[in-house]
Amino acid sequence: MSESNKTTAYLVADFGEQGGRVEFKTHEELVTWMTQLQQQWSWLARLGHQPTSVAWQTISAPLNQALGQLQQVPNYLAQGNPQQVDALINAARSTLETLIRNFPWLLANSAQRRFVEELRDTRNSLEAGLIVAHWMNVDLTGAPVRSVVTALLQWELYERGIKDRMKTENAALKKLAGDMQATLTQYQEAERVQTIRFDNLHGELMNQQSTQKSGFEDAQVKRTEAWEMQRNTAQIELDNIKNTYDQHMAIAAPVEYWETKRKKHRNMTWGTAFAVVAGMIGVGCFLSAKMENISQLLAATPHVAQSVAASSVQAAASMQSVTSASATWQLGTFLMLAVLSIWAIRLLVRIFLSNMHLENDAGERVTMAKTYLALIRSDSLSKENNIDIVLGALFRSTGDGIVKDEGLPPSTLDFLTKLGK
Repeated sequence: MSESNKTTAYLVADFGEQGGRVEFKTHEELVTWMTQLQQQWSWLARLGHQPTSVAWQTISAPLNQALGQLQQVPNYLAQGNPQQVDALINAARSTLETLIRNFPWLLANSAQRRFVEELRDTRNSLEAGLIVAHWMNVDLTGAPVRSVVTALLQWELYERGIKDRMKTENAALKKLAGDMQATLTQYQEAERVQTIRFDNLHGELMNQQSTQKSGFEDAQVKRTEAWEMQRNTAQIELDNIKNTYDQHMAIAAPVEYWETKRKKHRNMTWGTAFAVVAGMIGVGCFLSAKMENISQLLAATPHVAQSVAASSVQAAASMQSVTSASATWQLGTFLMLAVLSIWAIRLLVRIFLSNMHLENDAGERVTMAKTYLALIRSDSLSKENNIDIVLGALFRSTGDGIVKDEGLPPSTLDFLTKLGK
């Protein structure tokens, strides 16, 4: 049983027919009630006689025992031991119920308690204490005989109704009626407060319910519209993906073919460019060296003829003829090699330009195919069938870039004719 649970009573005690059923809401309320009950009867301990002391011990011992049990409850609550807490509360309840059932006049609404308190307040406290001890069946030995006799006589007269019984009981009943009326008023006030609180809560609940219902319906409509829009969008997206996949599978092989062809022509372009540059450098160096040899030969011919002329005119003429023929042969060889080298370089240039052209053409086809796929994916094209146009553009014929009449070198007559022009 937890004190934090305010919806149930902390302890419910059944004090019998005269005491009734009493509920304590909190731990503090129960401890305060027991402490007050103990203080209300503590006057017995101040009388100084054995019977009253025994009576006080009979009252205070169970109360102290129950208080000691209840004082341990917070410690076990802090330790998280609810079984021990329930055991202590049940033990305190049993102790209280036994005490009050045996002595119901201990309660404030008892007529007997009212009688002894009035007797005590009229400076007859010893007689009142002895009457309490008599009620508890305590041996009255040790008390003044006169006081004992007076106390028993007072109680006997009260019990038989001869002296002040009606007045005492009437006062007790009036006090009890007053307490009941105060309690009834408190319950009526609590009922009105609870009724007002319930009406307010009911109104707030209805308003909240209406607001929540309206908000839920609006949100449900929005969710339905959003879901429908999302579903349509997803369906369109799925159709686009399916169409794109179909179109992609239709032109995947051509794209791969032209991508490979573009890479091949790119490599050949770089290769032929390097070959053209290297050939031009090599031919230039070779022709320059050859031309230098011919010029040296032509420059040396007159000096050779003059040196031979001194010995023999016929030998000089013969030597000049041989040197002239050699120079003519060297010049002819130079011209032939120059023509062949220029033709080879022009052919390499044509091949270079052809590969560059074919690479650009393949790149355009690949770019066109990928652009077409992207447009289909984004649904930017019309719904008409455009695959025929794309396939036609991908597989259109293309030239090699090389002119047919450049396959062979021109004849000497053509070369001379071009030089003459």
